[in-house]
Amino acid sequence: MSLKLECYLKGDWLLKVKVRVFGRLAEVLGREFEVELEPDARVKDLLAKLRKIEQKIGENSLIPYFKDDPQFIILVNGFNIQTLKKLNTELRNGDTIILFPPVEGG
Repeated sequence: MSLKLECYLKGDWLLKVKVRVFGRLAEVLGREFEVELEPDARVKDLLAKLRKIEQKIGENSLIPYFKDDPQFIILVNGFNIQTLKKLNTELRNGDTIILFPPVEGG
């Protein structure tokens, strides 16, 4: 049975992930929040959703962070996506995603 069908039958169509962000991302989006995604979502889908959220709140300074090749560290449940399937890392209901933007300053 597919994950989509399984979620639909349980009445839990969307999955929810907790997102924690730091630096400029936290200033714009808030330090911690939940995002709802389709049941078969991957990290790249989360980044696309964050792009849409950013545009809705009228903030465009973060778009470079959410491009297809992000320049920051992404952890899913404490594991760096670079050691998993990168942007194709599957997300599950209840996952915690942490986004660390590049360090700025001098």
